[in-house]
Amino acid sequence: MRFTLTEFTVRLAPLCMATLFGVTLPGVSHAQKLTFSTEDLGAAPAAAEIRIEPGPAEAAIEQEVRSTDYSMVQAIAMNDGLAAARLLDSEFTWIDRDGRGRTKPDLVNRMSVLSAGPEANLFVHGYGRVALVTGTHRLTPDNAEALFARVWVHQPSGWRLLLYQETAKPDSTLHDADYLTAGAQSPEPCDNPCRSLPYKALSADAQEIITSFMAGERAAFEDDAEAVSRILGDDLLFVSPDGAQPMDKAQRLAAIRKLRNAGQVELPPAVASIAVWVFGNAAIMSADQESRFGEMLHATRVWAKRDGRWQLSFSQQTLVQ
Repeated sequence: MRFTLTEFTVRLAPLCMATLFGVTLPGVSHAQKLTFSTEDLGAAPAAAEIRIEPGPAEAAIEQEVRSTDYSMVQAIAMNDGLAAARLLDSEFTWIDRDGRGRTKPDLVNRMSVLSAGPEANLFVHGYGRVALVTGTHRLTPDNAEALFARVWVHQPSGWRLLLYQETAKPDSTLHDADYLTAGAQSPEPCDNPCRSLPYKALSADAQEIITSFMAGERAAFEDDAEAVSRILGDDLLFVSPDGAQPMDKAQRLAAIRKLRNAGQVELPPAVASIAVWVFGNAAIMSADQESRFGEMLHATRVWAKRDGRWQLSFSQQTLVQ
């Protein structure tokens, strides 16, 4: 579900209301962070989730996310590290248009590096304890247009910004905007991420998410749009690393069918590192991936559990320059 930030009245897309903003109230423990490196020793139990029925409470939560996000933008504009620090999660990461990652300690004393031009096309997308703010703005000093995503999570202390990612048209040209292709007559094999990953999930939810992720990548590689459709949420927003306009579910499936009709296959980038945070019925995935041409990509994905299945609701990739 999406809300436009430029309207006073909340506008609701025709999606299932029961999936929106199932929020944990203050006092619930910190949500579980799950990384898939074998060096991890474990994580705290996942926080309980309290579902809020459709109605005035949803609008109040949307307003709270909108207000918090605006406060963050103002703190950046004023280079107010103290105000920003209160709104950043301890594991906050900013992925800039060049794909470089910076952490909270890197930024609190120089918030001005996040500055950009006025924001447009702002939407809030609700996924239970996760809220996603998307839009466009222009970057300095070259006035380049960028698509951005800010991923907020509801903690006991309130909404905190976990990830902030920007994607602009890269200086170098990607080999193919449809995630790089190989001829269908002799396609390269897809092991990672289609059939295996060099990581081990530490919870049942994390394993289900990884299983869905791998199944989706395998289905895309095999040009099986029908199988991909079951894994993609109806509210999908897909941002490719070429900085083009985001695709919805229908457009993403059409791109896969186009490859099949052209006798091509889609070879997804191999996963080099990955982390997943699970927040009840929502999860955030952050991954570094490498194409067969040696191009590095950073990807942020949001997953939502609906009718017992984890579906991909948001995906954004940024080319590492």
